[in-house]
Amino acid sequence: MKAPAGPRDLVVAVIGHGRIGRQVLAHLDAAPGLIPGRVLTRSGRPDTGDADDFLSTPCDLILDTAGPGALRAHGAACLAHAPVWSVGAAALVDDSLRDRLAGVARTHGHGLRLFGPWVAGVAQVPPGLATGLVLRISRPGSGAEFAGPLRAAAAAFPDELNFAVAAALCGPGLEATRVEMTDGPEHRIEARLDTRIGCFTSTMAFAPGGLHPTAQALIAGLEALHPGIGYGA
Repeated sequence: MKAPAGPRDLVVAVIGHGRIGRQVLAHLDAAPGLIPGRVLTRSGRPDTGDADDFLSTPCDLILDTAGPGALRAHGAACLAHAPVWSVGAAALVDDSLRDRLAGVARTHGHGLRLFGPWVAGVAQVPPGLATGLVLRISRPGSGAEFAGPLRAAAAAFPDELNFAVAAALCGPGLEATRVEMTDGPEHRIEARLDTRIGCFTSTMAFAPGGLHPTAQALIAGLEALHPGIGYGA
């Protein structure tokens, strides 16, 4: 059991206790300077299933590791309480929800950060310079066969495309992003990002049964956020 939070510690509450949530919570338990806060799940285990109870305890940051349904259900209330990092970006293809959450964030001064826009370096391109994004996604057992605009794909396969919506919103936008999805033998993502300064490409082949890449992106963000934690080039 960790000691109570000190003046420089960050208290991090978590929504979800699936594969991503469990990996993030294990990091919070072990990392110096980071204190696990409340945990909200549909089952109520290991902490609570009551959103009001979850938000009754102060925290410095809320991590939504549960996906687009959780962002739709709890995003506004959480942003009124603390900054939010979410893996549920697919919910934001709904323009009205995106506008509503942006309004709450402005009112309360709490940002919404999406994970993970690591695709083809999109997070490193200054705003306004990205002009187009093409994603080719293969994953065994996904049952997904699709080629077309991201907005339509995310409506049909929201749990497969949270990262893609995050990348689009951090880059050229939803309308300038196209996806091609297959149920293939290997979990693989190929990306092409067109910008006014050049074209960036990337290929990611994920190890079967390995650590969840989005969980690791959240953990990297936490390490970079806290003073004295993390590494830089």
